Amino acid sequence: MVYKEKINKVLIFLLLTSCGYYSLKGSLPAGVHSIYIANVVNDTSEFIAAEKLSQIFIEDLLSENILKITSSDLADSQIDIIISKIDDKPFSISSNNSQSELVEEWKLTMYINIVWFNMNTGDEIINKSLSSWAAYGTGQDIGSDGIDNDGDNLIDSDDSDEFGSPRESALRIAASKLSEKIINELTSTW
Repeated sequence: MVYKEKINKVLIFLLLTSCGYYSLKGSLPAGVHSIYIANVVNDTSEFIAAEKLSQIFIEDLLSENILKITSSDLADSQIDIIISKIDDKPFSISSNNSQSELVEEWKLTMYINIVWFNMNTGDEIINKSLSSWAAYGTGQDIGSDGIDNDGDNLIDSDDSDEFGSPRESALRIAASKLSEKIINELTSTW
């Protein structure tokens, strides 16, 4: 009998220490099984930003297989994404012998607002502002600028998303990081 009690205690200990973490994620908000992604609204003069963010977000949502993407008349939920601002500011500055300063790196920040709502009830599930950034140099190719453009501790040929013209690549990187943040917001409501 003592042997059986010891085994039970060991099993309970193992259960609590190895399988004790249980996530409540895994069930969607009540009645939400699909999503309609409205056209990304762009309140900036960066005409390509909405297209980039929309394309990356749809690809990421499909690969994560979180919600079925469908038309507005069949969807249980809708997400509205508004690009409110894109800002370029000096990120690193160097000075030369003539006491003038030169910008070596720029920081592009994209600001968005997202609203995700249940189309069956009209309730807002998420209403949030998000931002993300990427750095870019003044050279011709982001893949050889020696800058960690997205803050992932990888540079140039070691980083798969550092390619193309600097500013356009920074815009793509910021959009990709925002897409990840949106998906994290969607899944954090479960």
